[in-house]
Amino acid sequence: MSVQNCCYFCFMNWRKAFKIFKWVAGIVVSLMLLISALLLVFKDDIKSYALEEANKYLNKRVHIGFIDVGIWKSFPDLTLSFDDVLVYSKFDSIQTSDTAIFAKKIDLRLNPLDFFGSKLDVHRIDIEQAKLNLKILKNGSVNYDFLKPSEDNTVTPFEFNLKKINLKTTDFTYQNESTEQFYSAFFNTLEFQGSFNEKQFILNAQTQFDIKSIQSKSVRLIENKKAKCDISIQMDQINDVFEIISADLTINKLPFLIKGKVSSKTLDFYIGAKNLDLADVAKNFTLEELNVVDEINGQGKVNFELFIKGSNEKTASPAINATFDVKNGSLADQGFSLSQINLEGKYSNGVIDGKEQLSLSTLEFYTLNEKFTGNLLVADFDKPRLTGKADGLLDLKAIHRLFGPFSLQELSGSIALKGDFDLRLNNPKTNQKDITIYDLRATLDLQNISAQFIDDQRKLNISNGAITIRNQYAGITDLALSLDNSSLVLDGQFNNLADYFKGAGNLSVDANVTSEALNLDDLSTTNVEEVKTKSWILPNDIDGKIILSLNKVQYSGHQYTDIKGRMDFGRRQLSFPLIEGISATSKINGNLKITEEQPMYLVVETSLSSDAVNFKPLFEEWNNFDQTVITSENIRGRAAIQLNLKGPFDIYEEKILKEEFDVSARLKITDGALINVLPFKEITKSLKASGGKLVIARSKIDEFEKRLLNLQFDSFENEFTVKNGIITIPKMTINSNALDVNLSGTHSFDNDIDYSFDFRFREIKGSESSEFGDVLDDGTGFRIFLRMFGTIDEPKFSWDKEAKKVVKEEQREQAKDDLKSALKTGFGFNKKDSTIQDLKAKDKQEEKIIMDFGKDTIQDEFSPETKKKKKNALQRKIDAWKKENEEEKSTFEIE
Repeated sequence: MSVQNCCYFCFMNWRKAFKIFKWVAGIVVSLMLLISALLLVFKDDIKSYALEEANKYLNKRVHIGFIDVGIWKSFPDLTLSFDDVLVYSKFDSIQTSDTAIFAKKIDLRLNPLDFFGSKLDVHRIDIEQAKLNLKILKNGSVNYDFLKPSEDNTVTPFEFNLKKINLKTTDFTYQNESTEQFYSAFFNTLEFQGSFNEKQFILNAQTQFDIKSIQSKSVRLIENKKAKCDISIQMDQINDVFEIISADLTINKLPFLIKGKVSSKTLDFYIGAKNLDLADVAKNFTLEELNVVDEINGQGKVNFELFIKGSNEKTASPAINATFDVKNGSLADQGFSLSQINLEGKYSNGVIDGKEQLSLSTLEFYTLNEKFTGNLLVADFDKPRLTGKADGLLDLKAIHRLFGPFSLQELSGSIALKGDFDLRLNNPKTNQKDITIYDLRATLDLQNISAQFIDDQRKLNISNGAITIRNQYAGITDLALSLDNSSLVLDGQFNNLADYFKGAGNLSVDANVTSEALNLDDLSTTNVEEVKTKSWILPNDIDGKIILSLNKVQYSGHQYTDIKGRMDFGRRQLSFPLIEGISATSKINGNLKITEEQPMYLVVETSLSSDAVNFKPLFEEWNNFDQTVITSENIRGRAAIQLNLKGPFDIYEEKILKEEFDVSARLKITDGALINVLPFKEITKSLKASGGKLVIARSKIDEFEKRLLNLQFDSFENEFTVKNGIITIPKMTINSNALDVNLSGTHSFDNDIDYSFDFRFREIKGSESSEFGDVLDDGTGFRIFLRMFGTIDEPKFSWDKEAKKVVKEEQREQAKDDLKSALKTGFGFNKKDSTIQDLKAKDKQEEKIIMDFGKDTIQDEFSPETKKKKKNALQRKIDAWKKENEEEKSTFEIE
């Protein structure tokens, strides 16, 4: 064939092919246009068919927001779209408002050519943004019986020949109240493929999802884990059996083997994993509450097997049994290491033997070069009963790292533990302190423990100490604690521990506390962001006493030394019937009671006495009592004092309610002196400025001022009272080198003053002499009455006429009485009148003051012999407990 003929032949074939293409394209376009036209014409009919068919097959009422039909977005498929599909939960005839199914969009895909036939064949379903909540009540009623049995064989326009089902972003929950099972998950993607209309077919499924929770009764088996699964299932609808052919399941990148079969009557599943790396298990499979860090360097292998077997009934729980072990494992992190970890355990939900329990028959490891062994049995998970043994050394840094943080930013040290335990947590979710002790015997030796709370600068240290526990009793010996600059040693016994912690009884205490240095400011929190709440401070459920022996105590800038006392516990009350100590070089003893009448509202009652209070160090210690008139530089002398005080303190508002104080103080001052007190200078200044300078020479006033500014007195006694915020000073006489003065008045806490005092005029002029010697004072003569009022910082002076009238009246009354007595004694007038006393010569009175400071009975509590006997008795009791703990054989060993 020539080239020309070849070209002609190719051209003719091309024209023929192009003509065929045009016909095909025309047919396709025409068909597409026809389908589009049919969609427009029959769109409403298709929607009606869809709703009609849904009502025929569905057992629940379906709420649909919008229905649409389209082809171009899913070409070549035709799509029937349902938006905002909602089905409420319905259990038999009981309708609820809870959601059973919700989907933002459901698409049914069909072949568009089905429009030319009698059937609309649905071969794919796509579901997006769905929620599926399946639930079974205790009576067996379910909310997922969505399909109802067909009542006839009427030919319908829809037929489901499904090949594929796709779900995207779907929330899923399943709850069985009868068997107490709960599962929840979130599926990012879930794809099913298979010939769903066949009686026997292979179903393939691929999914990526998040396991929110898998819970059996009270036990959460898995929580908040990422997973993916690729599974093939042999579906046999003839025999009502499906069996897993192959399954690849990974949870947090850990591979698991799955086998299983489900029939109409039984189910049988197996999930297992062999030789998992311990580090991966520690990172990915610890409960979230344990908060194990990802940086743990782990070695060793973990084996796990889970068996699920039982009847396939809605109200019957299958038997769940699991075994697991760790072989020759190790965990290490900065500052701690656990080596040679060996663990064997098993779990059963109790369907077979009626006992749900978790047992660790073997638990051993090495830490700090010492071995720890133990076992544990946990039963009754609603109210867990814990039974087991423990023997060995615990590294607290490892415990904090693995199981913490327990609100602590730091925890280190060790506890040597040996003991047996059998106890129950009655309310582990709501009240962890509610514990029942069946048998508890343990000895703990604490060494070099250091702890620091989060957002707290303080560090608590326990250098050493031993705690021996015998059921509800605990004995503590030589427990040495320190916090910042404070330290103490605790010895004693405590009774009724379990009842106390669960609020069923009072804690009984009999202890000794000794301390070389105790700063009470260290006990307050350093967390400035802590929210202040009004709550009770003092306990109402502690009985007993604590003997205190404190060498040095500091509080709010004040220092007390050599404090000895006994603290008794009461209901919202602490009482110190015996207390003594040294403050400002003065020894003080007495009693003290603190009562909390309302939350953080304390009432303090005390009776204190001292036979030698030195003014100068006292004023220095208390910062001159927040005043500048009389400071430590202005006062000398010492005093015997008996003080009775009752007053409230509002801790929440941080207020001392001084206006409500009720105080009486009996005071005797000896060898006293007031030096350069400015108000005294104001007195002489007032004399110079007033009419006094007309009758008193200026030199005499200056001489009087010198004596007044160096005022010295041998002794005086008085009793002061404080009520309604005012200090009341009854009338008293002060004999000094400057003058003898009568003084009385009031002084408020706001430093408002109102004093009255009087003295003889001649004491200002000074002593006079004659050729016969000094002129002696006969007690008569003109008296000056002054009033000092205003404030202590700016006093004002005036002549006190009212005081003068009172004194004159008293003198007149006294003169009358003296005259009557003289007439009765000398002349026999009114002898029968018993109200008139005989006139007697006045004896020279000698001042004699007796103050009762109480008997010093506190020394009996603190004598070395008493303390030694008490500690020896406690030690003998603790030694007996230890011996019993070692001799008694435990009755709950785990096989």
